[in-house]
Amino acid sequence: MQLPIISNPPPGIAGCNICTIRLEQLCYRRAWWFRAFREILATGIRLFAMIYRLSADKHPPRSAMCYRCLRFRKNTLKQRSELFNRLDHYLNPLFNRVRDSLLTPAELEQARQLARQAAEPDFSE
Repeated sequence: MQLPIISNPPPGIAGCNICTIRLEQLCYRRAWWFRAFREILATGIRLFAMIYRLSADKHPPRSAMCYRCLRFRKNTLKQRSELFNRLDHYLNPLFNRVRDSLLTPAELEQARQLARQAAEPDFSE
């Protein structure tokens, strides 16, 4: 089954500012331990999404490249769960510092540009 692709996030749900998928690919190549670190946190998002019954199908990707990205579920959880917000407020800055320490400023800027491009209807990677 092919998921529909949306060019803009649903009303009330923040879009992407940076392509997390691209950054995680780079980090996985640079640090063997990063996958385990990220998967622990991603599993927390998936568990909260199950508890709040947030199906991945309800959050279609903006492009084929965005398929299976947790961004939209995470943004929805931020709107619905005070507990998730508290945990995210503490853990997300830690995750960002660890992730960003493995990347160059140019790679971060490329990921920001890729996120902007992925929102355009005619985007293809």
